[in-house]
Amino acid sequence: MRFSQHFQIILFCLAVRPSFSFMKAPFLDLLASAKDLPSFEEIRTVVRKGIQPVAETLGLGQLDFRKYNESDDFIKCWVLANEKPLFSIDLTRIGGSVLESQLVEQIIAGTDRTVRTATANYLLLQKCEVFLSRRVKARDAFDIYLLVARGASLNNNLKAHLEDFVLLKDLESEFIEARIQSIDAKLCATELSSVLPPIVYDALATKQFAPVRDSLRKLFSQWVGEN
Repeated sequence: MRFSQHFQIILFCLAVRPSFSFMKAPFLDLLASAKDLPSFEEIRTVVRKGIQPVAETLGLGQLDFRKYNESDDFIKCWVLANEKPLFSIDLTRIGGSVLESQLVEQIIAGTDRTVRTATANYLLLQKCEVFLSRRVKARDAFDIYLLVARGASLNNNLKAHLEDFVLLKDLESEFIEARIQSIDAKLCATELSSVLPPIVYDALATKQFAPVRDSLRKLFSQWVGEN
């Protein structure tokens, strides 16, 4: 069936945000290399079939699915129980040789099943592009900081893709530097204080979030100076 093929690809291209374990509102980020994404209705049907029995066992009753966004390249929906959100599902279509070369197989904890997921290095490239292209978010900056702290880096191939992205978007050094400077104590307090463990947040706040900005400058050192 058409959707079963899509859904297999979705599962095989699973990825989660680095800060997932810190967030209070669970979500699931999925990457699909399929030509066409399944519709919201198809996602709802398949996901409900898989998790409704579990929800009933947990006493959550009938699950509700609400569409937040749907386009050719991105679908977001919320799964709710008793009018309260359980988690969200984000499905993005990404293709190209970069993704294929940056896939690894990992075993799902507690099972003998494996899934294909994007490497931390590829997630770092994605986060760099997102940081430069949408509204400045402290969470994006923190994700970059966390990935780098855990050993992620951009090899020559991924650096070349980041250079192409900056060139394509015609981004100036001043623009990138201004975005880095925007990651200040005020923005971080607004966006991170409620989602990070106090020990993590306080350690960064004591240093006015300089470690986060330093990580950004290191990655974008070709366009901005490192402190």
